[in-house]
Amino acid sequence: MKKAWTLKDVAAHWDSVPDYDGANGKLDSYMRRFTDSAPLFSIPDNALVLDMDCRTGNGTSFHAKTYPSAKWHCVASASSFEKITRKHLAEEGISADIQQLTEFPLPFEDEYFDVVLCYETLEHMPDPELLIIELSRVLKPGGTFVLTTPNVLWEPVHLASAALHFEHGEGPHRMIPRKEIFAGYKKANLNVITEITTVLIPAGPKWLLKFGRWCEKVLTERGMRLLGLRRIFICQKYE
Repeated sequence: MKKAWTLKDVAAHWDSVPDYDGANGKLDSYMRRFTDSAPLFSIPDNALVLDMDCRTGNGTSFHAKTYPSAKWHCVASASSFEKITRKHLAEEGISADIQQLTEFPLPFEDEYFDVVLCYETLEHMPDPELLIIELSRVLKPGGTFVLTTPNVLWEPVHLASAALHFEHGEGPHRMIPRKEIFAGYKKANLNVITEITTVLIPAGPKWLLKFGRWCEKVLTERGMRLLGLRRIFICQKYE
């Protein structure tokens, strides 16, 4: 389902956030998009990896520590993110090709990347299905596609958190139903290898976070799929 906002609207929102990393540093759930997905896939030696949308480069930085031979391409949704990512990765000695997303199609050849990472980006795209199809287009057959996105049932929590200034707000977005995501995968020739849902308590004191993680282990897969904040999909492009 295509929405009325544009990529420029998304960029304008993120450019208006004064301290993206500072705000997310208060949320236990932020880094869990990386730590929870990391055990579910691997990056081959010397792989070409696309990080879409890289935001401030935290995902690239996180995975580059485990896969130092990977060659990184970072696409940022806002000019502020592009600048911060350049500074961030340069300070960590991580070489990456970095650019801002301004339009589709993406400026990459067909079947170019070995791995595509897409953390919390789908819900911000004016045309989510187009994003999935484009990311599949630039992925090699047999390549790995990693996508995370919020559960639609958490939309009221996000809205309340933004209204109370607990977070930066999501800007232009629509939480995508799981059924719609799978329909996009089918059109994009992607096979879901692993799906998990994580995070019951996104922030709070250590005892509360610990309790939340215990509950995640106790709940069934069906229960987490219903109640959890973040959906994580590990897909493979059909040969």
